[in-house]
Amino acid sequence: MNRARDLRRRRILAPVLFLVLAIAGGLTAVSIAPSGAKAKPKSAQQQTPPPATAQPAYPPPLPAIGRDETLPSEYGELVRRFTNRGPADTLGDGLFALGEAAFRAGQFDGASKLYQEFAQRHMRNLSMNDALERILLIKEMRDFEDEPLRIYARAEGLRHTGAADSATALLRAGLARYPGARIRYHMRYALAEIARDRGDHTNAIEQALTVADTTSRSRLAPYALKLAGDETLEAGGPPERAAGYYQALLERYPDSPLASGVRARILALRKRAQL
Repeated sequence: MNRARDLRRRRILAPVLFLVLAIAGGLTAVSIAPSGAKAKPKSAQQQTPPPATAQPAYPPPLPAIGRDETLPSEYGELVRRFTNRGPADTLGDGLFALGEAAFRAGQFDGASKLYQEFAQRHMRNLSMNDALERILLIKEMRDFEDEPLRIYARAEGLRHTGAADSATALLRAGLARYPGARIRYHMRYALAEIARDRGDHTNAIEQALTVADTTSRSRLAPYALKLAGDETLEAGGPPERAAGYYQALLERYPDSPLASGVRARILALRKRAQL
C-alpha cells in the first residue's frame, strides 16, 4: 500500500520537478523532445532567413481635389488633369447615374453639380471622361433657350433604353429645326454611332465625316475620323481610304488618346497590303 502511494506521489511530482529544472537550467526545445523522437542537432552557426522578395514600388496616393476648387473650362486641361490617375474602378457609379438621370430629364443645372461632385470625388472611375464631357456640354451648348440640348438629352435617354429608332427621329428633327445649334455636331456623331450599331455603314461614314470636317472645330472630330475609317473597313471599302482617314487623325490630332491605336492599325493595313 505504502509503495503504491509512493509511486503515485512520484508520478504527480515528476512533471513539477521537470518544469523547475527546465526553468532553472534553460532547457532547449531539443532536450524536451518526446523520448521516441530523434533530436535534431543544432547547427554551429545560426541559419539566416532567405532574403525577402522585393515588393514593387507603388506611387503615393494622389491628393483629392477640394470641393471649392472650380473645374477648368478647356477640355484639354480637364483630360490632362483627370486621366492617368491610376487603376480605373466603378466607385461612385451611383452618383454618376444620378447625374445622368438629371441630364436626360433636362435638369441641367442640377446635373452639372452632380457631375462636378462625381469628378472631384471619384477621379478613377471608368465614367470620368463621360462626366467631363457632360459638364462641358452643359456649359457650352445652352443656346436657343436650351432646347437643342434638351433634344439631345432626350435622345440620349432613348438610346440608353434601347429605342434607337426613336432617338434617330428625334435627333433628325432637332437638326432640321435648329441647324445652327452649337450641339449639332454631337447630334450628328450620335447619329453616326446609331448607324454604326445597326450596320448602316454608309450613313455612319457620312455623319462622321460631317463631324470631322475641318470647319466644324468639334472636339469629336478625331473620334469621327476613326469611326469613318473603321466603318470603311467594315463595309469592305478600300483599305487605302480607311488609312487616309486614320492618317488625317494622326496629322491633325497627334496628341489624341486615339493616336497610338490608330497608328498600329495603319501599320497592320500596310503589312496586309504587302502580302
